[in-house]
Amino acid sequence: MRRNILIYIALLAIVAFNSCTDWLEEANPNMSDKDSYWQNLNQTNSTLTAAYATLLSDFALNIREEAPRSDMATPGFGRPTYSGEGAVWYTHNYHNSNSVVTQKWEILYMGIFRANQVIDGLKNMKDVNNQEAWDIQMAQARFLRGLYHFYLHSTYNEGNIIIKDKVPGEYEDFMKKLSPSAEVIEFFRNDLQFAFDNLPDVYPEAGDRGRATKGAAATLLGTSYLYEATLPDPGNVDLAQIDSARVKFEYVINNGQYELVKDLEKLFTTAGAMNEESIFEIAFSSVFNSEYGNWDEDRMTNRLAFAFDGRGSNANNVFPSLWITHAYLNETIDSLQVEDNQVDKVINETTGETEKVWRPVSRRASAMIALVQDEYTAYYNGLAHNRIPLPSNDKRTQNGFSRFKHHINHDILEDEKDLPGGKQLSGKHITVNRLGDVYMMLAECYIYENRLDDALNAINMVRKRWGLELIGLSNGDISYSYNEVAYNQSTLLERLQEVEKPLETSIEGHSIRWFDLRRWGKLQSNFEKRAAQTWYSANYFVTQGENANRNKQFSTITDTYDATDPAAVMMKDFEQAAANFDYNKHAWLPIPSVEEVDNSEL
Repeated sequence: MRRNILIYIALLAIVAFNSCTDWLEEANPNMSDKDSYWQNLNQTNSTLTAAYATLLSDFALNIREEAPRSDMATPGFGRPTYSGEGAVWYTHNYHNSNSVVTQKWEILYMGIFRANQVIDGLKNMKDVNNQEAWDIQMAQARFLRGLYHFYLHSTYNEGNIIIKDKVPGEYEDFMKKLSPSAEVIEFFRNDLQFAFDNLPDVYPEAGDRGRATKGAAATLLGTSYLYEATLPDPGNVDLAQIDSARVKFEYVINNGQYELVKDLEKLFTTAGAMNEESIFEIAFSSVFNSEYGNWDEDRMTNRLAFAFDGRGSNANNVFPSLWITHAYLNETIDSLQVEDNQVDKVINETTGETEKVWRPVSRRASAMIALVQDEYTAYYNGLAHNRIPLPSNDKRTQNGFSRFKHHINHDILEDEKDLPGGKQLSGKHITVNRLGDVYMMLAECYIYENRLDDALNAINMVRKRWGLELIGLSNGDISYSYNEVAYNQSTLLERLQEVEKPLETSIEGHSIRWFDLRRWGKLQSNFEKRAAQTWYSANYFVTQGENANRNKQFSTITDTYDATDPAAVMMKDFEQAAANFDYNKHAWLPIPSVEEVDNSEL
């Protein structure tokens, strides 16, 4: 492990320098150190780029593992019995020796190490010829240091982690005790607040797109306040922290830098990289650093397409779970938004004659997942029902009935294997924070403050973007359709938790769904609820695309048993997950065993 190697080198250095030989005091002319290297802003900027590059590692976000760990996904073929690394997370059998638990810990502390190098270099720089550039570099470095501490705090050991506030130079700097959660929060919030105070809203140079902005810092600060406001007792919300979160979210929404995107061509597509809704995004490329190996965590590509296209080995697939597939299928579209929700149906392929029909699934469903019913949205140069290897007679319960679109190249390829380096070397960006999520978090703040009209407005801003039926009472508004439900504080919070937030944020960001369920106090009860749900395979008659006008058997799901279909198969998810889940063991990841062994202060 890289960190272990650094510790080993430091120990050797300490032993060596305890010697009294004069030659050890001489500087090596062939090596650079902090006194000779970080002398100008170009040099610190190079190290800053390396600090950002930490996010290129798949382990920084652990998307492939976190999706089945929550209730969003299942890990491959074989329902209800799975195998491989994904099954470890799906059934909650991870522990402190698990390789992913260790690798995430190490890669995030590597990012902190790099950020601290930049901070130390900037502090020790003797001649600063551009103070504004110095300030922005410092703000970015502290943003990243705060971000990585925030990720570690949210993930491990109930937030009691190690604070790394400088580049280690002595043995004692490597051996540090755990800090209590409250001290960690204070530390990373100070970093993020400094970033908020000093980062620009936008960078003038196109090459700087993707770097941290004031809006990104505000989003993280607001998220941290919201997370802590509902822990450890979801029934006793800290309204002071809710107020702090709301202020930051309102800033992001009102500062004029972001807007909700309606164009499906720009949502979770290559063409939509760094779009108007994106707040913080990890930029990948299948062109740069092509000489790097597939398992080099500093390469410019990610391995997610291999997991999410549904065509890999059993151990690598990630399929949308049955409940989330059914939820997207059954979203109610706005019957008054004709332009958004009607599409052209081909009725004569020879003449190209078309007629207008209502979309069979919502625009949000089309953006998030591929479904057999979605006959009007291109998918891998075809339609989903021709491009998804759907269940068949002998495996009709084992496969996925939909595919997540977030991390695949369905818009530019016919098959992921057509990528320049193969299907494990994807250059598709990852959107970590976007405006739709901020609206959901702001709505949650309004609900806790009992500002229900404001909460409904925030939720409905997102639903309007998707052409979905709005929630709440119409009160004479005839421009949109409403569900005409009179919500109170409790029922609106439940609606946000059960429908609005999970369908809007899906598998995005840094473990959003897991952290939400944990802070809402719903981890155990949610797994039990999912395990109790029963689903059935169903058929769908397709009318568009290749092999049109045929019945696709076992291609979709329903929650209602059809007695006229004797071939229908009953299915369940998360039974083993519910049986295995233990809050004390699984709500947070444990401190990795290698850290416990290597760190004498633990």
